[in-house]
Amino acid sequence: MLVFLSLAAIGLLFLLVSAFAGDHIEVHPEVEVGGMGFLSVRAIAVFLTAFGTVGAIARWYGMGTLACSLWGLLSGVILSLVYVLVMGLVKSQEASSLVNDDDLIGCTGRITVAITPGALGEVSCTSRSQTVRRMVRATHVGGVAEGSLVRIKEVQGDVLIVEELT
Repeated sequence: MLVFLSLAAIGLLFLLVSAFAGDHIEVHPEVEVGGMGFLSVRAIAVFLTAFGTVGAIARWYGMGTLACSLWGLLSGVILSLVYVLVMGLVKSQEASSLVNDDDLIGCTGRITVAITPGALGEVSCTSRSQTVRRMVRATHVGGVAEGSLVRIKEVQGDVLIVEELT
């Protein structure tokens, strides 16, 4: 019974430390299947806690070591699977307000700093309900006046390439 209780205590300790310290100590050696981390540190901690607790309870009721281990293994696998599925559901609900460069391609914006020939300017456009200002260069050799409407064609490093709308 001491082995089962020790495993439960170790799993519970990992869960508590993970809950209070969170991402500050979390390591990410995960094996993912379909986007779910079956071998994450937290999933293993859930397994150990369930295995040890159910194994100790089974031992308390006088079951043999093999039966206790099988009950612990079954409960550990089931609860780890439930944990992974619930965390997958939570993770799928996450949203990001970050605007990626690829989100800007095709957007229409207004030049806020004129683009002189051979130089950079600035464009202001809206993507994902956020106003974004980026450095731009025109697709053609000439400049683009301040206040002109442009369409973003591509991204080259930190600079957006735009064409003037007529």
